[in-house]
Amino acid sequence: MKYNSVINGDSDKLLEEFIEQGLKFDLICTDPPYNLNKDFGNNSDKLSFEEFLETTRRRILLCKELLNPTGSILWFGIHHYIGFIQSIMYDVGLNYRRMNIWHYENGFSRSSKAPLTQYEPFLWFSKSKTKWTYNVDDVRIPYKSVERLKNPIYYKGKNGKRKIWRPNPNGAMRGDVWAFPTLAGKVYKKEKTKHPTQKPEALIMELIKAFCPKNLDGKYDGSILDPFHGSGTLGVCCEKLNRQGHNIRGIGIELESKWCEVAKSRISIIE
Repeated sequence: MKYNSVINGDSDKLLEEFIEQGLKFDLICTDPPYNLNKDFGNNSDKLSFEEFLETTRRRILLCKELLNPTGSILWFGIHHYIGFIQSIMYDVGLNYRRMNIWHYENGFSRSSKAPLTQYEPFLWFSKSKTKWTYNVDDVRIPYKSVERLKNPIYYKGKNGKRKIWRPNPNGAMRGDVWAFPTLAGKVYKKEKTKHPTQKPEALIMELIKAFCPKNLDGKYDGSILDPFHGSGTLGVCCEKLNRQGHNIRGIGIELESKWCEVAKSRISIIE
């Protein structure tokens, strides 16, 4: 299998082939069709509710089989159905880690009868109950209150004794809300493609840094699969990190040839 490539094909069939070939992945990060009747060039987003759940279960089972023992799945969804997908993951024996939120302030609404949608949820489940990758220090964020950090913060330790908490010089721990703008407006013109559900590179880059295993030299050194590669954002991010000396082995699968070409083109123009 050639890594760092985009495969034009049906992921439902290719995942089965990957299992037969004995392939394993440290991270499966994917943004499958949400079943919202969007036009991807096929009918993959236009299933009945029952078909959608059945198809999702089959795909999750295949992904579980492809995970390394300490591997994780990041599965993007939409609030309509994310609860059903979470139940499926529990049911097939995966282990819940977090319900994460991709929050964006520059969302929009076609209706005035409900609040503006400014988020998309994504699930994090691991294969193991006790071992998984999360690089906490790689995705720290600035502290919001600098003034608060000027004074000592005391707390009780496990033995009941008072301890002093000190801020981490690299910033605060990231929470489960990941705030990144959507690709709206002229500022994102160079990054934006015509794909209807393209995710921003800034978000996907942060997810790779958080969930990809690292080697003893501190470099990202893991295998990542995206079964619904779309316009190729995950592949672009992997390539950019590899050009910085990392060793990420990525594979993207995309059903529509036109999006495969878009993904390849985006990688080809990386400076």
